[in-house]
Amino acid sequence: ALAVSQDSKTLFVACADAHEVIWVGLPEGNVVRRVSMPAEPTGLVLAPDASKLIVTCAAPKSTVVVLDPASGKVLDEIAAGHTAMSPAIGPEGKRLYVCNRFDNDVSVIDLDAGKEVARVAAVREPIAAALTPDGRALLADRYADRYANARNDRDRTVARRQQPAGSVHLARR
Repeated sequence: ALAVSQDSKTLFVACADAHEVIWVGLPEGNVVRRVSMPAEPTGLVLAPDASKLIVTCAAPKSTVVVLDPASGKVLDEIAAGHTAMSPAIGPEGKRLYVCNRFDNDVSVIDLDAGKEVARVAAVREPIAAALTPDGRALLADRYADRYANARNDRDRTVARRQQPAGSVHLARR
């Protein structure tokens, strides 16, 4: 997983096998910082105001690690479900959505409170998520022919959509 700082001077890289996140200076490509993670980092997202770098770390009882992108300091660690991945953050930077692949749901996390506030059922094994630009709807995808659509204001699944045969990602006809 990758994320880029707002000034485009730093690339954040999730190094799965090493269980760490590294900061790479751009355009030089030099490693400027390494931060150890409690488990395999599977996803990265930078808060809209760039105050937090959020890392999903996959395990049977996963952890979401909130880092200060300037210093690498751990600001918070939040419990999530089995094999957390693909974090998506709301436009206001207060709510985080994390796919819990083997729990078949999505964690809704209040970043200010530092805790999970809801779980939204997903179609089997959600592995990717995206929010609409207004933050009102979350789309979760999986390795199959359906994806789930959830309303952000209600924290519940509102629709499941069929994808064309052979699809393994969101598709539009």
